[in-house]
Amino acid sequence: MELRKRTPLLFFALLFIQLQVVAQITVTGNVIEEGNNEPLMGAQIVLDNGGGAVTDRNGRFSINLKSGTYSGTVNFLGYEKKEITINTQNPDLGTIALRLGNTTLDEVIVSASPKSFKDEFKGSNFRITPITLKNSNPLSTEEVLKTVPGVNIVGDMGLSNRPNISIRGSWGRRSKKVLLMEDGTPSAPAPYIAPGAYYNPVSDRITAIEVYKGADMLRYGPNNMYGAINYITALPPQKPELRVKLIGGQRNYRTGLISYGGTWNNLGALVEGVYKKFDGFTDNSSVEVLNLNAKVFAKLSDNQSLYFKVSGQSEDNQASLSSQTPFTFDTDPTQNPLDADQFTMRRYGLDIIHKWLPSKKLSFTSKVYASDFERDWWRQTTAKIKASEVKNYVGDAIFNDRYSYLNRRTFGEEDYVIVGRVNNNGRESTTDSRWTYTVSGVKETMDYEWKAFKKAQHLEASFNLHRETFKDRFLVADSSRWARSGRATTDLWYRLWSANGFLRNEFNIGKWGITPILRFEHVDMYRQDLRALAQDPNINSTEEGREPNVYTQFLPGITLDYQTNYGEFYGSIYEGMTAPSKVFGFLVEQNGIVTNPLAGQSINIDPELSWNREIGWRGNAFDNRLDGQLTYFNNTSRNYYAGGRNEVFQELGKINVQGFEVALGVELLNKNQHQLRLVGNLNLMRSKVLAGKLVDKDLFSQVIHSSATQNEYINTVNANRAAYEVYVSDGVGGETLLTDQTIEPSTFQNITKSVIQFGKQGLVDAEAPYTPRSTTNIGLNYDYKKLSLGVSGNFVSSQFTEFHNFSNESADGAIGKLPSYHTFDAFVNYDFSIGDNVHMNAFINGKNITNKIYRASRLNRATSGIFGGGFRQFVFGVNITI
Repeated sequence: MELRKRTPLLFFALLFIQLQVVAQITVTGNVIEEGNNEPLMGAQIVLDNGGGAVTDRNGRFSINLKSGTYSGTVNFLGYEKKEITINTQNPDLGTIALRLGNTTLDEVIVSASPKSFKDEFKGSNFRITPITLKNSNPLSTEEVLKTVPGVNIVGDMGLSNRPNISIRGSWGRRSKKVLLMEDGTPSAPAPYIAPGAYYNPVSDRITAIEVYKGADMLRYGPNNMYGAINYITALPPQKPELRVKLIGGQRNYRTGLISYGGTWNNLGALVEGVYKKFDGFTDNSSVEVLNLNAKVFAKLSDNQSLYFKVSGQSEDNQASLSSQTPFTFDTDPTQNPLDADQFTMRRYGLDIIHKWLPSKKLSFTSKVYASDFERDWWRQTTAKIKASEVKNYVGDAIFNDRYSYLNRRTFGEEDYVIVGRVNNNGRESTTDSRWTYTVSGVKETMDYEWKAFKKAQHLEASFNLHRETFKDRFLVADSSRWARSGRATTDLWYRLWSANGFLRNEFNIGKWGITPILRFEHVDMYRQDLRALAQDPNINSTEEGREPNVYTQFLPGITLDYQTNYGEFYGSIYEGMTAPSKVFGFLVEQNGIVTNPLAGQSINIDPELSWNREIGWRGNAFDNRLDGQLTYFNNTSRNYYAGGRNEVFQELGKINVQGFEVALGVELLNKNQHQLRLVGNLNLMRSKVLAGKLVDKDLFSQVIHSSATQNEYINTVNANRAAYEVYVSDGVGGETLLTDQTIEPSTFQNITKSVIQFGKQGLVDAEAPYTPRSTTNIGLNYDYKKLSLGVSGNFVSSQFTEFHNFSNESADGAIGKLPSYHTFDAFVNYDFSIGDNVHMNAFINGKNITNKIYRASRLNRATSGIFGGGFRQFVFGVNITI
C-alpha cells in the first residue's frame, strides 16, 4: 500500500528530471585566430551566469544551457576579448575569430594549428605542434626533431641533455653549428665562444617546437648558417588550473610534472616543476634532472605588456664520452664498464620582455636576458685493449666486477675492448672538464607598420648588446677513478662582447612580397692562458697575455614570395655565419693556410660563412585535405675549419650541401568524429667537399685499424695519389713526407699523418660527415571522440662519419660508415573527465618497438667508438588537470 502511494511521486519526479534534461540545449562554436584562421586550443568562454567552457585542440567548444538568451566573453591570453550573445534558438555560434593583441609577444604565442609551418616566418620552416608533442610524450626533444625534414640526429643514447642535432649537413656534435633558443632567447651556455649544447630544456615542459631554415634566419644569431630551433614553453592557462603529469616506464624511467597557473583579468602566471630519472639504455648511464621555472605575462595597459620568466635546472648524470668497439657492441650493446663517469650541471636563466606601443602602427620590444651555467664532467681515462688481454691488463678484481661477460668467449685478433686505463699503482684514474659560463644581454626591437601600393608594409629593426664569459679548466687525478679533485693542467679564460642587429622590411605589392634583410655582427673577444701566466713572476696586471680577436661581418638576404589560392611560392638567398668559437677563434690565416699565432702576430680568423639558396611552396589544397611544404635548397659554405672530431682544414674548406625537403599531411577521413590523417616527411640530400686541405689528427695516432680499413686506405690513396700527402715516422721522433707513388702494406704501420687535398687537384667526390642521402618519416594517426592512436616509422640511409669517407669499420669503432637503420613508434591516449573539474589523459607510448639496435654515431671517434640507438622503451602515464 505504501509503495502504491509513492509510485505517483516517483513518476512525477522522474518526469521532472526528464523535462529538465530535455530543456538542456547544446550550444557549439569554434574559436580561431583572426587573420590566419588557426584554431585556439584552451580559449575560455565565460558566461554572465557563471557557466562556460574551454576549447579543445581543434578550437571547438560545447555548452549545455537551458532555453534562453545569454551574454558572455571569449578570452585567450594574448588576444583581444570578444563579447558574445547566445540565443539557444540558434545553438550553433559558428566561428569566433579573436584578434592577436597589439601588446602580445611573438616569442611566446603557441598555435594549435595542424599545419607544419609558421606563416609569419619568411622561407622554409617546420612546426612540431602541441598535438604532436601530446601524442608522442617524447623522452627527449631529439625524438621529435628527427621527424623534421633536413634534420639528422647524431645519437649518443641520452635524453637530449646534450643534443646532437644536424640541420642541412651541419656538423652535429653537441649541435655546435645550430642555433638553439628557448622562447626566442639563445639557450646554449655561450652562443659565440662555446656554442656546444650542454643544456637542453626537458621535453616535458615544451609546448611546441619551431625549426627555422630560410632567409629570416638573419633575425637570429650568431649561428644562422644552417638552421635554428626555438623551443616554446607553455603560457599560463586561461582558466586557473593545477596540472599533474606522472609517467613510468622501462629501465626505471620516471617523470613527474606539477604546475599551477591561470589568468586573472590581465595577469597570467605559471609555476612549474619537472623531476626526471632514468637508468639509461646501457650500464652505468643513469640520469636525474630537476627543472623549476616560473613565468608571468601581464597586460599593463592597452599599449603595454610585460613578460617575466625565471628558470633553473640541475642534473646528475653517469654520462660517458667513451662507448663501444665493434666487438663489444656486437656482443652486448648494453655494456659500459666505466662506472665512475659523472656529469653534473646547474643552470639559471632569466628573461624580461617589455612591449610598448606609442601608436597603433609602432611598437618597441625590450628584452633583458641572462644565464649562468656550470658543469663538471669527471671521466675515466681509457685504453683500448685486445679482448684476449683484458683480464691480464685490469686484474682479476676489476675483471670480475665489470668485464665478466667476456668469460667463455673466443676472441679474434681484431677484437678490442675499451677499458679504464690502469696506472702503475694498479688503480684507474680520472680527469675533469670543468666549464663555467655567464651570458647576459639587452635587445631592442622596433616594429613599424606603414602603407604603400595600397597594401600594408612592415619594417623591423633590432639592436642587441651581448656579453659572454667562459672559463675552461681541466683537472687530472691519478689516485682513483672516484677522485673528484685533482691538479689543473688547463686554465683558460675567454671574454666576448658583441653588438649585433638587423634591418628588415616586408614589401607587399599585390600578391607579391619582397623582404630584404641585412644583419650585422661586431665581435670583440679575447683569450688568456691563466695557468701559463701564473708561471711568470713579472706580470704586472690581469690584462697581460690577452689574445684578442675583433671582427665585423655584414650578412645580407632577400626573400621573394607569391600568394595563390593554393598557398605560397617562395625563393630566398642569404649569407649565413658560424661564429669563430674557442675551437678555432684564435688562429691566424695567411694565404689560405691556418696556423696557431706566433709571437706578435694578430689573430685574424674569419667566421665560417655560407651562401644559402632555396625555392619552394607551402600551403594547402583539395579543400584543406592536403597541406604541407616542398623546398629545394643549395648551400655552399666557405672558411670551413673544424668539421669533425680532430679533423681540421689546414687550408680552409669549401662544402656544398643541396637537397629536397618534403613535409605533407593528408586528411584521409573526417566524418562522424572519425579522423584519419597521414603525415609524411622526406629529405633527400647530397653533400660535396669542393676545396680545402684537411688534416686528421687521430687517424694514425689514435685509431686502431682493422685489416679492412688498412686495405681501404691503401687502395684509396693509390687510386688517387695526388690527393694525399702521407707522412711516415723518421725513426727519431719526427716525420717525413712519403714521396713514393705507391703505398705498400708494409708502410702502413709507419704512417703518422694523412693530409687530403679536396677539389680539382685532389678528391672531387668526397661527402661531408653525417649527411645521409635520405631520411624519411611516415605516420598514421586516428582520432575518434576522445581516443587517439597512431604509428610512425623513421628511416635513415647510410652515412659517412669522417672526411676520409671510410666504408669499412676500424677495430676500435672510431671510423667507418654507419649502416642505414629504421625505427617504429606507436601511441594510444584517451581523454576523460571525473566530474566537472577533473580532466585526465591516459597514455601509453612505445619507442623503437622492434628493438632493432643500430649504430647511431661515432661522436668522439678515437676517444670513444660506437654509440648505439634503437633500444625499445615503453612508457605509460596520466596527465591530470584540475
